[in-house]
Amino acid sequence: MTLDSKIEAILFAAAKPFTLKRLAELTGSSAEDVKKAVEKLAEEFAGRGSGIVLQTHGHEVEMVTAPEAAELVKQVIKAEAYGELTRPALEALTILAYRGPLTRPELEQVRGVQSSLILRNLMLRGLVEEKEESRLGQPTYAVTFDFMNAMGLSSIEELPDFEELHQHPTVENILASLEEQESAKIPADIE
Repeated sequence: MTLDSKIEAILFAAAKPFTLKRLAELTGSSAEDVKKAVEKLAEEFAGRGSGIVLQTHGHEVEMVTAPEAAELVKQVIKAEAYGELTRPALEALTILAYRGPLTRPELEQVRGVQSSLILRNLMLRGLVEEKEESRLGQPTYAVTFDFMNAMGLSSIEELPDFEELHQHPTVENILASLEEQESAKIPADIE
């Protein structure tokens, strides 16, 4: 896979800006090679009249919708934001309500499936937010005040069977297992 293809995949999956330095670290390339690959990728998008463009700001780059497609994308997002929640979205929302805040890998460990698109859609609806705290090197996600308002809750603890489900042994074991796996990946300090 070429460097520009790797960068394209990273920017597409992350849906957020990355510094050239971070892209170099992720791809195992030099910052200069990454800069050239980003320029090449931007030219490819422009050359074929793509609905995607690379937006740069200083040393950061992000994959965004082309301005010409903005209205179409707004319509799609509006439909997603006001349509019914899917079963997987309700499942993720329930897990975050009863057990959050959780990192994306923790949520995925509990659900057993990839959850990045579901998290994105729930954030677009204002039901889930990314918190500044992090765990296992990842941001955490939690339900919002809008979620609580929609549910008629003054406190998350008012959810049915909250105490029982918040500390459910099965979920606790899954999360403990994930934390052990992540800890095993981090080399211990050698004195």
